[in-house]
Amino acid sequence: SKTQFLAAASHDILQPLNAARLFAASLVERTRRTEESDLARNVDASLEAVEDILSALLDISRLDAGAMKPDVAPFRIDEMLQALALEFTPAAARKNLRLKVMPCGLTVETDRKLLRRVLQNLVANAIKYTRQGEVLMGCRRRGSKLRIEVHDTGPGIPADKRDVIFQEFQRLHGDDEQTGLGLGLSIVERIARVLNHKITVRSTAGRGSMFAVDMPMGSSKVPAASQAAPASEPAAAPLKDMVLLCIDNEPAILDGMRMLLSGWGCQVITAASLTEAFDSLKPAADAPFKKPDIIIADYHLDRGTGIEAVVALRWKLGQNIPAVLLTADRSPGVRDEAGGKQIHVMNKPLKPAALRSFLAQTRASLSSN
Repeated sequence: SKTQFLAAASHDILQPLNAARLFAASLVERTRRTEESDLARNVDASLEAVEDILSALLDISRLDAGAMKPDVAPFRIDEMLQALALEFTPAAARKNLRLKVMPCGLTVETDRKLLRRVLQNLVANAIKYTRQGEVLMGCRRRGSKLRIEVHDTGPGIPADKRDVIFQEFQRLHGDDEQTGLGLGLSIVERIARVLNHKITVRSTAGRGSMFAVDMPMGSSKVPAASQAAPASEPAAAPLKDMVLLCIDNEPAILDGMRMLLSGWGCQVITAASLTEAFDSLKPAADAPFKKPDIIIADYHLDRGTGIEAVVALRWKLGQNIPAVLLTADRSPGVRDEAGGKQIHVMNKPLKPAALRSFLAQTRASLSSN
């Protein structure tokens, strides 16, 4: 019943949350140097916490239903470790913790996205429950397996509770600093089961814990990713005067997108349907269509899908227009269909920082061409 309910209700639940996060993100930016800045940040942080819990419930639903199928391929683990270090260093710094990630040039053979989710949850938990000291992530080679370990200097886990922590809604250290419902390790356990990866826990009360995941090593070497430019550079690129076409059948989401994107200096054209989009791009009967720099479309529209809308717009305006599909549907079918049409997918509730990074990277790419 839980699985069926979450699958059916996820879109309706995530739509208003997506609109709220857009308004909150815009409010944070507009009140950055005012007395209301702390209030705006608190609202945004609270909505982000709701989003994290909802995403965890949806992931558990999909895992229990067998809807997550691993896509196994070889890749260098160092690429993932470096990305996690960038992602979690600010969170550790806010608690005056040291996050240390040891480099590793070996190749593993597993599902990249599912493994990243496991490691994200392990590192996030380590930072959450550690009051002082450090969090360390590193690798050990064990025969044909590679073990990734996450160590912390937190309160530790009693021996009789080490099985309980992998159950839903279990939080051993329920002090006033912690948020969430205790779903992170439940997701770790389920994903490890899907991937057939062993999870190991060692802990000493009062001295810290170690969580480890074992996975097969890759049989072939994978070349390192190009380091030509730091990933952070495109995010800083200016977005002023970019023309963005946003299509969504929810007026609140269109208002939120207009407020957020215009605050970044973009020119925003909004439409509730493909027909409205064409009307907005051609204000006069004899005028040429105005070509947007990027199309941002919701997947579920009143008539057809966002993918179909992007295809129709590209047929009229040019096949090279970059496009983003926003969707609460996390099924592989939607992602594969969009990927086949060269449409970038972002899940709802939308993370404004991720969208801004994509827009900046796209603008940098368009400028270089």
